[in-house]
Amino acid sequence: MESRPVRHAIVLATLLLSGQPNPAAAEDQIDRLLRSGRVPGHMIREYGYSDFTNPLGKFLDFLAAGAFVRARALQPAACAEWLATRQDSPLTGKVWIWETEIDLNTLCTQR
Repeated sequence: MESRPVRHAIVLATLLLSGQPNPAAAEDQIDRLLRSGRVPGHMIREYGYSDFTNPLGKFLDFLAAGAFVRARALQPAACAEWLATRQDSPLTGKVWIWETEIDLNTLCTQR
């Protein structure tokens, strides 16, 4: 079984090698989720699957599946969709991913 520092190093190396996220950019909720160590190392995947066809649904599916690189790639489109539709949405914008609250209102206005 891997220790937390080893898992953190694997996550960091994966994100840095993929080019996501930019280390100079401000830390967001997804960065804090990854840094917290709540996502087991064996659950972080390069790819994920989603039945959703819209960017927001896919983004949330990929986050839940541990496919953070794929989720980051969809984040701009997902945020654009959320910001355009949140006034009419029955959703609050708050979701729980790996025991961590992600607020789309905050996440999508930080960048």
